[in-house]
Amino acid sequence: MAYSNNKNAGYYPQPKNYGGYNKQMQYSPMKQEFRKHSGAKLTRYFPKTGANAGVEQYLVTGWRLSRNKELISVRCVTTSKSKLSEKGWYGSVACTFTNTVTGETNFHWGTMHKATGKVVIDKLAVVLNPKAKNGGYCGTYINK
Repeated sequence: MAYSNNKNAGYYPQPKNYGGYNKQMQYSPMKQEFRKHSGAKLTRYFPKTGANAGVEQYLVTGWRLSRNKELISVRCVTTSKSKLSEKGWYGSVACTFTNTVTGETNFHWGTMHKATGKVVIDKLAVVLNPKAKNGGYCGTYINK
């Protein structure tokens, strides 16, 4: 009796990356929906009044669900104190954190990268990245 080393000998032809068993979920024919837990968006605008009238300003808005499912909204805006460094970072970006359930607001200073719109708040170890692959990220970071 001759043995064949052909993987599909005697069977129907299989796709190229077929591993011999079905890798999809067997119990659910529908794909489960992915829910986002955070997001961020960058907006450029020109204020009409105030100290920065006619000067381009940046606004980064973000949101995050906390562990107990409370929604935290974040607004980071450049101010008249914001100065652009040689490496493209704005210092003194005003960031307000608002808990939408309790109404509590906290204020912190952060820094923003002009090209990417990424805001870093070192005191809280929080980053807002509007250009993340999943459509924006607002959350903690670990400095390696």
